[in-house]
Amino acid sequence: MDILRFVFCLSVFTVFYGAIEVSAQESAPTDTDAAAELVERAENTVSILQPLLDLERSLEDQIAAIDDTTGPDQDETSATELERLRSELQDVQEQISVVLTGVSERVYLSEEDARFDLNAEVQNLIEPFVLVLNEATRDARELERARRGLDVASRRLADAELAIENIEAVLTQTTADSITERLNANLLVWQERLTIHQTQVDALAQRIADLQSTRLTVGRNVNSAFQVFFRDRGISLIMGIGAFLGLLVLCRFVLFVANRAISRREKEKTFSMRLAGVLFGVFSIFASFGAMLAVFNMRNDWLLLGLAMLLFVAGLWIAIRMLPSLIEQLWVLLNLGAVQERERVLFHGVPFRVEKLSFFTDLVNPTLDGGEFTLPVRELVGMHSRPAAQDEAWFPSEKGDWVRLSDGNAGKVIAQTPEMVVVQLLGGARTTYQTGDYLAANPENLSHGYRVEIEFGIGYRHQEHSVDEILHTMKEGVSAHFTTLLNADELRRVDVEFLRAGASSLDYEVEIDVAGSSAHRFEELERELARCLVSLANRHGWEIPFQQVVLHQAPRPQSQKV
Repeated sequence: MDILRFVFCLSVFTVFYGAIEVSAQESAPTDTDAAAELVERAENTVSILQPLLDLERSLEDQIAAIDDTTGPDQDETSATELERLRSELQDVQEQISVVLTGVSERVYLSEEDARFDLNAEVQNLIEPFVLVLNEATRDARELERARRGLDVASRRLADAELAIENIEAVLTQTTADSITERLNANLLVWQERLTIHQTQVDALAQRIADLQSTRLTVGRNVNSAFQVFFRDRGISLIMGIGAFLGLLVLCRFVLFVANRAISRREKEKTFSMRLAGVLFGVFSIFASFGAMLAVFNMRNDWLLLGLAMLLFVAGLWIAIRMLPSLIEQLWVLLNLGAVQERERVLFHGVPFRVEKLSFFTDLVNPTLDGGEFTLPVRELVGMHSRPAAQDEAWFPSEKGDWVRLSDGNAGKVIAQTPEMVVVQLLGGARTTYQTGDYLAANPENLSHGYRVEIEFGIGYRHQEHSVDEILHTMKEGVSAHFTTLLNADELRRVDVEFLRAGASSLDYEVEIDVAGSSAHRFEELERELARCLVSLANRHGWEIPFQQVVLHQAPRPQSQKV
């Protein structure tokens, strides 16, 4: 909300400030002011025109004099001078035309033959930016050139000193006139070079010292740059960005209000509504960018205008390169792709409902804490959704449920989010699962009811009564025992069935169905069921057999008998 308020205030300031400037610049003059301005312009025209006419006449005389002197056979110097004078004459005549009529003759005649030149237009856009960079780095570049020149001059000075030293050494060792004459001639040449290079070194050293002494400190340079920026372009930049954000927020607000109004009348968006929303979203971006360009143009800030146009061209080029991906995203926005609104989609292995398809899509899982994601539409490309089945669960458990996992852990779910699930085990210990690992552990939810079952065997000597009397007694005994342990609404069913005639026992399967309200007692009930069956066996004299192993000894050979 604070950001929206800031954008709104900035937009209001931009519109208000722009309106004041436009009204101040475009206020219509009165008839009296117009007449006075026309008289003043005429007087200025008379005062300016005479010097221009004199200059025109002088240039024409110079051209005629060169033509009369050289004739048809002109050398290169005369031709160059003549071309220069004719160019200056054209410029003077153009200025005379502008002073007389206020209209450029050259521009007037060139309007019909105007051709669009992409290279020239790009150069015109980049030129202000290059000029600013050139001006900002002028001192540094000049200092670097002076340092390079000083290095070259120093090396040449050292070479000249070495050459003079060698020549003077040879002169002391020779008496031949021819050699002495040649050495003296070379000595004069290198002495002259030494003087030139020494002068260059001194001049460049002085130039470097002057440049370094006139340069500001780094902090003052930065402060000066910021002051120049905010004085010349800061207001324009703030107004341009304010216009862009203000119009964009306004368009988004209009789209939000329209969607709210439509959702009250219709539950589902039609294809035409979605297409209109996409087109309006694209229009809002272009309109906001156009508002920023209009502000820069109104402020006559050609540098920011050129930079904005370059950004627009770069963005358009990137959009063209990303066209296949953009088409897929558009298909999803129109609810025609593999992911559709109100359907079920897997995101990081967890099911979510596609609540709303838009440039930023909402995914919701109602059973998870913080189970809401807002994704850009490009993240949905490559996913697949399907309609949810009737009463299909969005997660195998809810916060507060008791679960039993395939890794042997069992406990109460105290937190479950899209990233992790925390299970509090019996005794108070807590274990944390990543949500994907929790689902892979096949959680068995005990909070909606569960079954406690056990296999119990008795000896074969009770075979005569095993399928009727013992079966009935065992069922009544288990029911009576658990009726005292559980409430009436917690014990749902007790069942005892003859399972098999085993190798050493007659086996029964005893099952108890319990309501989810007693899920926290599942281990206690398993132990109580085993204790109850052993008590019944003791009370009724049922033999509980154990696994027996019979060893058979092989007979001894005759030779080993005593």
